[in-house]
Amino acid sequence: MPKEPSTEGAALDDQWTRHCLEIASRRAFAWVVLGVLAFGGQLALVLVADVRSDLPVVLLGFAVLVVVVAATRRRPSARLPADREWRYARVHWRNGLLVVHGERSLVLDVSAGPVVRGRIGRHRRAWLVAPDREGNTVLTFRGVPRLFPARVRRR
Repeated sequence: MPKEPSTEGAALDDQWTRHCLEIASRRAFAWVVLGVLAFGGQLALVLVADVRSDLPVVLLGFAVLVVVVAATRRRPSARLPADREWRYARVHWRNGLLVVHGERSLVLDVSAGPVVRGRIGRHRRAWLVAPDREGNTVLTFRGVPRLFPARVRRR
C-alpha cells in the first residue's frame, strides 16, 4: 500500500484515495455498530433487567448522538471531483490556517485535530486537488490515511 497519493491520473482512481475511503467506511461502520449495541444495551437494561439508574439514559443518548453524527456528516469523496488529480505542495501552519505554497498559493481552513496538525507541521507537505468554484477542496498527507475537507480562505 502506498504511503501517499499519485499525482498521475484522476484522484478518485488513485489507490491511496481508495485506501482512505475504505478506512473511513470501516470507521463509520464501527461507530454505527457501537451505536446499535448501545441502543440494544439500553433496551435490555430497561425492559429485561428493569434497571432504574442513569446508565440506560446515557446509553440512549450515546446511540442518538451516533445516529445524528452519522446522518449529518458528509463524505469527503462527495467533494472530490472525479476529473481532477492530486497535486503535491509544501505547506505550513499560520494562525490555525494551512498555507499552501506552489504555483498558486492558497490559505486553507482544514478541520484537523492537534495530533494531525503536529504531524503535518513536521512533514510540511500535502497533496490536494484544485479547489472548485466555491473554494472547497480535499487534502491528504503522507502516512495519514484520511481525506480532509478544506475551504479556501485566501488565494
